[in-house]
Amino acid sequence: MSAAENERELTSTLNLGLRSIGTPGIISAAENFLQKSDSSVKSMIDEICSSDSKRAMLVIHRGPSQGSRFLLDTDEISIGRSPESDVFLDDVTVSRKHARIVRKADEFSIIDLHSLNGTYVNSHSITTHLLNMGDELQIGKFHALFFGKPHINSLGEKQ
Repeated sequence: MSAAENERELTSTLNLGLRSIGTPGIISAAENFLQKSDSSVKSMIDEICSSDSKRAMLVIHRGPSQGSRFLLDTDEISIGRSPESDVFLDDVTVSRKHARIVRKADEFSIIDLHSLNGTYVNSHSITTHLLNMGDELQIGKFHALFFGKPHINSLGEKQ
C-alpha cells in the first residue's frame, strides 16, 4: 500500500452537527419551540415583545430544567450556578458567575464573565453579544431561547 493510500485510510470526517441559522427550509429552534407551544405561552411572548415593553424572556428548551422561563426585566441579570444568581442554572458545567445580561434602552446584550466553559450564542463562542429575537444561548448543558426584540412578535412578523 502506498503512503498516499495509507494516509486516506487514516483521514476521517467529523460532523459536529452545528445547525445552520437562517437557512431556507430549516426551522430555527425558536420557531420549533413556538410551533410546539400552547397559545398561553405565545401570548406571553407577544406581550413581552410588544413595542412598549422593556422586558425579555429566556426559555430553557434543551437540557436540565427544560421548560423553565426567566423574565428579564431589570437592567442587569446575573446568570450562574450561584444560588444568588437571577438565572440560577444548577449544574457543574456552569460557572458560579457565568454571564450577565445587560439591558440598555430596549436592547439586551449578554456578556461572558470569563466562565470556564464559555458562553455560546447560535453555536458561536462569544465574550459579548447583542441579543436578537430567537437567539439560542448555550451555557453549560443548558440551551435557552431569547425572546424580546420589540419589533418582532412570536410568529417572526415585523410589527
